[in-house]
Amino acid sequence: MSAPAIRCDGLCRWYGEVQGLSGITLEIGAGVAGLLGPNGSGKSTFMRLATGLISPNRGWVEVFGKRMDRPDRYEVFRRVGYAVGEDTHFESERAVDFLRMLAMLGGAGSEQAKDLADRALDRVVLTDRADTKLSGMSKGMRQRVKLAQALLFEPELLLLDEPLNGMDPVSRRSTLDLVRAWGASGRTVVFASHVLHEVEAVTERVVLLHHGRLLAEGLLAEIRELVDLRPRRVRLEGVGLAAMAAAALAEGIASGVTTHPSGAVHLETRQLPALLERLATSGASGAIHSMEIDDADLETLFALLLEESV
Repeated sequence: MSAPAIRCDGLCRWYGEVQGLSGITLEIGAGVAGLLGPNGSGKSTFMRLATGLISPNRGWVEVFGKRMDRPDRYEVFRRVGYAVGEDTHFESERAVDFLRMLAMLGGAGSEQAKDLADRALDRVVLTDRADTKLSGMSKGMRQRVKLAQALLFEPELLLLDEPLNGMDPVSRRSTLDLVRAWGASGRTVVFASHVLHEVEAVTERVVLLHHGRLLAEGLLAEIRELVDLRPRRVRLEGVGLAAMAAAALAEGIASGVTTHPSGAVHLETRQLPALLERLATSGASGAIHSMEIDDADLETLFALLLEESV
């Protein structure tokens, strides 16, 4: 029987006196698993431990049966793709050159590296921006470049740390489609987010982290009903947003609108899936430059679960 993609036992990590993770024990197999928690809950620490970038203070983590704190871990690296949460790029490089360089560092020859880079850009719908320098890209485009580098070698395990931050609605939809397809192919995706709806869009399997500890794991449907009726807020940046907001209000899929001096618009809704579908249609022309979901119901969910765990 083959080993699960990720298995850990008693996994702990501290940063000085600050607790990053505390006693995490779980297994993650094929398909998409959502790693859900507020900022600072330990999601990025878990991914860094799973890739061997940092070592645990206690406990262990295995990837495809290999302990990630031991020398023989290097043989599994090519089977893993990791899109980090931080916005780190070689600013002066064109997107295609950046990806070719990473492919060659991964062992590909020059021609193979070009083919891998072109294929990865196509997967994230950035072929038309291949020659654009990273310094000239929007936040959402840079996010897609990070996703492209994670996909270069067709990894069996794909680790995505807040991949949708700053993406416009159309890019979000294509990225979510890609994540679902990757998991359906028999590979493993760990999708980290602080937004409940983002995780719900790709999987029912969730791991809930809170202040570095495992709060719950299992099927999202079993806990989603706790917060289904609470309002959520969507923040938009772009052009023509007033007309979009007015249309959403008129259709009844937004319950409130706030416009900020910066030009950003906040929409409140109790029908988040319907609102996002409407915005994806409206944003197809490029009018919406970025979108963020302030999923306040996540805080409510954690509060309820914490009450139950006392």
